[in-house]
Amino acid sequence: MPEAEVQPTAAQVRRLLAAQLPPELRELLDRPLTPVAQGWDNALFRIGPAHAVRLPVRRAAVPCLLHEVRWTAEAGEPLAALGIAVPRPVFRGRPGAGYPWPWAVVRWIEGQAVATLPVARRSGLAEDLARALSSVHRPAPEAAPRHPHRGVPLGDRLRTAPPSWPDVAAVLGPRRAERLRGVVDDGLRAAPWSRPPVWLHGDPHPWNLVHRDGRLTGLIDFGDVCAGDPASDLAGAWLAFDAHQRTGFRTVVDGTGRYDDDVWRRAAAWAALYAAALVSAPGTGPDFRAVVRHTVAQLVPPDIA
Repeated sequence: MPEAEVQPTAAQVRRLLAAQLPPELRELLDRPLTPVAQGWDNALFRIGPAHAVRLPVRRAAVPCLLHEVRWTAEAGEPLAALGIAVPRPVFRGRPGAGYPWPWAVVRWIEGQAVATLPVARRSGLAEDLARALSSVHRPAPEAAPRHPHRGVPLGDRLRTAPPSWPDVAAVLGPRRAERLRGVVDDGLRAAPWSRPPVWLHGDPHPWNLVHRDGRLTGLIDFGDVCAGDPASDLAGAWLAFDAHQRTGFRTVVDGTGRYDDDVWRRAAAWAALYAAALVSAPGTGPDFRAVVRHTVAQLVPPDIA
């Protein structure tokens, strides 16, 4: 995980809010402010019961925040009909109070991360996520952002950010690493996406899925929102679900008539690349170790050690 270049504090966030919030949001100044999490790109503070403040912790994450502010409402618009919330931005802040970059106030999504729910209890979530992603995956406008590491042809992804297979082998063992690499190679042989680019969430891993009572109620962190090949989003079926649940996921997605076998081969390859990237990039933030173990177990036969 990349190191944070800044570490926003609650006091600093308070100063930013006091200096910049518009009149219609000034009531937030009287609400409790609590640090919640720090991920790869952003620090998150909850303010009151219904809002959160997101602040990039490294310069490279600033474009992601700007895309999130600009495009979350449009990309995630179909989810409301499914009862799935998105963290809709309500204010974009400026640098100040010693903080160097733009930041945002967004709607808070109540619930728990799917990553904290045992896999055996995720059956209802598989079809929920399938419907959610299928609804998001509609033709995107020409102005929609493109992403260097999401939604692109697999060959491009490997050229710009190749996995460190020796590092993967050092953690997982040579045979498992080789099998993951074989999944990636199979995805490279699959036919590429030939339809117009579609909207993508960009990063639907289990820490970005919110549930209540085992049903999907939120899809958060649209920092990687972009247009492209839906295979990188569909990789979430390996990151979050077991084989039986994934069958239900695929049945729903295939029922739309928009996907073929090649998209699933590419999706499995994306899942293998996510696992390889997480294996070789440890760090602070959400604990992805369980996600990695699960994903590898879905892609590599259990008799390979």
